[in-house]
Amino acid sequence: KILLSNVFNTIKKTQPDGEEKKCVGRTKKSTKEEGVVMLEVALHNRTITYEDFAQKVPPQVTAYTVSRRPGEDHLAKWMAMEREHLDEETAKKRLEWALAHRDWAREMWRKRAMRGYEVTVERAGGERKVSQMMTGCFYGQKYGLFLPFFPDPNCVGGGVTSRSIIQIYNQYDFISIWEEIKREIGEEEIFLIIDNARTHLPFTRCLKSKGINLKQITPYLPDLNPIEYIWSLMKAILHKYYPELYLMRGPKDDVRKVIKEAVTFCWELLDPKVFDDLTGSMVDRTKAIIEADGWYIRY
Repeated sequence: KILLSNVFNTIKKTQPDGEEKKCVGRTKKSTKEEGVVMLEVALHNRTITYEDFAQKVPPQVTAYTVSRRPGEDHLAKWMAMEREHLDEETAKKRLEWALAHRDWAREMWRKRAMRGYEVTVERAGGERKVSQMMTGCFYGQKYGLFLPFFPDPNCVGGGVTSRSIIQIYNQYDFISIWEEIKREIGEEEIFLIIDNARTHLPFTRCLKSKGINLKQITPYLPDLNPIEYIWSLMKAILHKYYPELYLMRGPKDDVRKVIKEAVTFCWELLDPKVFDDLTGSMVDRTKAIIEADGWYIRY
């Protein structure tokens, strides 16, 4: 059985001389030869990312084509997970940072460093994922914040700003936590590790004005901040114990309270050994960065 639409389309695309018209549609952005080059690159380097992949194909080939072409030959699954792209300047800064801290032993990292970061956490299931911005820091399992924060109402674009982060740290009296850590360990000089993204400038100024010692790292590079692994563990536990959290709606304070209670419960389920191991891993991360001349490492 032949559909009438097939007959109509066949007649429509046939020219008077009997030749078939070229298929109407988007013109291919890459030639057959360029496609072969892309496949060769994918086949010979299974750990390559799309960013690096794009550097090895002709410049006129778009990023979309680069991401789509391997999939046509079922090679997309070979591509490495996306990482923040490194350029020579960033790699140089990473190397300088690692060289400056290569003499720090594991115990020094455990005793003298607190880690802080922001992350977007999916509030579990549903057809449409509901995400929540979180900010936090940890010094072992005993001292830590992992709290939701919301868009700044005074921001023209309605987004999250340093003011939002400062408000959360003030609300939960971060300075008192900091002072308690110093009293407990008897170590005057401890540091909060935070990246130096431009959006953090007002926040870092606020911390410095209150006597907080900072060790800043290159922004958006989680391999230098092991708190990222804590975020991953927290996401998994939240999804397990609070699968309906994404349905939470209502006033901001009510939402914050529910999320805080859920996060506090999940935080206490984490194995304390994880925190020590992650903190100690800074020795290995620093060594790996030096060996890689500041470029990508396995963490």
